[in-house]
Amino acid sequence: MKRALSLLLAGSVISTVALVLFYNYFFPNAIPLASTEPLLAWRLEAAFVVTALTWTAAFVAAASGLSLLLMTLTNRDVTVR
Repeated sequence: MKRALSLLLAGSVISTVALVLFYNYFFPNAIPLASTEPLLAWRLEAAFVVTALTWTAAFVAAASGLSLLLMTLTNRDVTVR
C-alpha cells in the first residue's frame, strides 16, 4: 500500500508541476475575474480547465502525502482486501 501511495504521490506532484508550467507558458496574461483587458472567451475557458486540473492534481498529491505521513507515524501497514 505504501508503494502504491508513493507512486500516486510522485505522479500527482509531477502532474501538478507540469500543469503549472503549461499554464504559465500558454496563459501568462489570463487572469480570470481580475483583468480589465478583454480576452478571448476560449482562452479564459481553457485557462479555467487547466487551473481546475492543476488544483485537482495538487489535492491528490496532498491527500496521498498526508496518508503516507500518517501511515509512517503510526507504523501501521494498511492492506486492501
